[in-house]
Amino acid sequence: MSIVKTSFGKLPDGAEVDLYTITNSRGASVSLMTLGGGVQSLKVPDKNGVLADVVLGFDEPKHYLNTDLGYQGLLVGRFANRIRDAKFSIDGAEYHTPQNQGSWTLHGGGRFSFSLWDVAETGENSVTFKKFSPDGEDGFPGNFTLTVKYTFTDDNVLRLEYSVLSDKKTVANPTNHAYFNLTGKADATIENHYLMIDADRFTETDADQLPTGELGDVAGTMMDFRKAHKIGDRIDEPFRAVIDGVGYDNNYCLNKSGREFAKAAVLFDEESGRKLEVYTDLPGIQVYCGGWLEKEGNPGKRENGKVIFRRGIALETQFYPDSVNFPDSFPFEYVMPNEEFKTVTEFRFSAE
Repeated sequence: MSIVKTSFGKLPDGAEVDLYTITNSRGASVSLMTLGGGVQSLKVPDKNGVLADVVLGFDEPKHYLNTDLGYQGLLVGRFANRIRDAKFSIDGAEYHTPQNQGSWTLHGGGRFSFSLWDVAETGENSVTFKKFSPDGEDGFPGNFTLTVKYTFTDDNVLRLEYSVLSDKKTVANPTNHAYFNLTGKADATIENHYLMIDADRFTETDADQLPTGELGDVAGTMMDFRKAHKIGDRIDEPFRAVIDGVGYDNNYCLNKSGREFAKAAVLFDEESGRKLEVYTDLPGIQVYCGGWLEKEGNPGKRENGKVIFRRGIALETQFYPDSVNFPDSFPFEYVMPNEEFKTVTEFRFSAE
């Protein structure tokens, strides 16, 4: 194992972005950047042992700041996904958050993703990032610290351990927004990837993809991934919870019990043999296939191509979207004062 720190470049304001690359004994590697505590590169072998980068992103830091490019690989906080009407209440007190998309809040307003994180610690095969947010920032209560420890093993497992501390009762829903394409090819979409999701239900949404509070059954619909099939098989079928022309951008309600750490999803590319298994202790996973990205392409990486429409799939482990407004009907936990909140997600890579 080795960790190498390099310069990734500078932001438009002159701030330096550092890159920490963890390489395991088999030559696989992950590169993590201080901008957004994000995953910039993840190189794992195919069935023939050939390494390729399986996450989307950019060669220059400035592109990660563009909200229209989809939060490529970045950590998300304080609260991932959507908050209806950019407000919620705790114990009778109402809090107002940024309206950074339509009339709602997306990904906590974006601050955690689009700013520099501190590196709190490095280990033999791990890097720990830390971000502090003062009480009232972006409308959220509590002096709030989010710590994320990335560990990359010799078995090609990327483990993310999230820890939150706050001095007031508050909310948290951290996730990582990496987009995966297991082919490693510049011209491949994810429509030929096979996907399995261990979920019988999904959160019903309105025309703005905001949860209604109801849960729908996947059985008999294009939402059903209980048995693995190609993402492209039904992605363009008309369906009430999917916006025409966008495809999947939906939260699945995992079948596992409570905060049990269990397999949530499996992604597989038949040609390369690469497989990704997602494990989490959270109750939901957002499946997003990049349907809002421009079809004609955006800046990407020289190595694996442009970031385009349906070029990658994000598998965001999470509490359900807008859980802050459904704390009694959706599975949800508040962060209590001076009590550590923890959650763990693993991305396990293999080839067959």
